[in-house]
Amino acid sequence: MPARVLRFALEDLRRAFGGLVPAGTDPRHDTRPFRAFRAALLEAAAAAAVAPAALGFWWEGSYNGYWLAVSVEPPEAIPGPFAERACPVDDERLAPPRPDRYPLAAVSPGAATVARDEAGAAYEAPFGAPTGHFGAPGVRRIT
Repeated sequence: MPARVLRFALEDLRRAFGGLVPAGTDPRHDTRPFRAFRAALLEAAAAAAVAPAALGFWWEGSYNGYWLAVSVEPPEAIPGPFAERACPVDDERLAPPRPDRYPLAAVSPGAATVARDEAGAAYEAPFGAPTGHFGAPGVRRIT
């Protein structure tokens, strides 16, 4: 079953939220920018939702650029350009979600809950600032 997949350019995410990393903090480990993005995205998703949806995320790209991909399942559960309230959407498509995606949230009309695994951990992506390498920022399991 296809999902609605929204992609956010890493540069746009850093521009919008990267300033939340305090000076001297290693941006490869600080997830404050991701948490702020997630909060804005989930607020917008809950406001636009017309049915329950599961959101997931993963990184796409290569040394030429990275995007944080966010899937919405089912795609019709959150219609319209809701995500623009959090950060500009670089592109959008209908496609199968990646099987190795990380859980992001459960959304329903008017509500959103951060997804947690069976041990109560959430998954977050530290993306506050360039770190001098060509790899994607990665994902951390936060207990």
